[in-house]
Amino acid sequence: MPLRRLIALALIGLALSVAAILFLDSPLAPMALALGKGHEGAWTLVTDMGDSKYMGILLLAIWLGAWVSGRQRPENPLWPALRKKAVLVLAAVLGTGLFSMVLKVVVGRPRPYTGEIAFAPFTFGSAHASWPSGHTTSAFAFAVAMGMAFPKLRWPLLALAALTGFSRMVLEKHYLGDVIMGATIGSLGAVLIYNWLRPKLGLNLP
Repeated sequence: MPLRRLIALALIGLALSVAAILFLDSPLAPMALALGKGHEGAWTLVTDMGDSKYMGILLLAIWLGAWVSGRQRPENPLWPALRKKAVLVLAAVLGTGLFSMVLKVVVGRPRPYTGEIAFAPFTFGSAHASWPSGHTTSAFAFAVAMGMAFPKLRWPLLALAALTGFSRMVLEKHYLGDVIMGATIGSLGAVLIYNWLRPKLGLNLP
């Protein structure tokens, strides 16, 4: 994807996030919370799909399995390619996650459960780490990067990423604007990292 298009999409995502902050976040927050009442356990399982540590464990397991299989069958090109794909996806998740963490500190938006509205820039701590949604960032980075490495998985993983973002609202961890920005950073960041890292890894992907 050309850089100019990525910048345009990033600006659109930012504009939608700001619009949600101004007009939608406050009225939608209690509605989303009401949907989760009595089903917090199920939504917690959904939200855990966006936890980067579980993605990291899965990707490291894939890498290790491919390494072991490659040692046993070095003539099969599948295993080196699978190791490189695991590295690519892991880099996308870690890179976008780090960027998201920095933004959280810089912006300092209070979580919905705090009841606060005013921003507190450069505030450390989970209570002021609402924008953007880190779980949503990781979920979309994983979905997009995996979709590029394994195209047949693209749409199911994107659907799961969207569900993860919604779960963050239902559990009163994030507003809609946080989720929109997390999806934007995760998706476009994964594409940027893919474009940069793929030739360095020598991966023959489209």
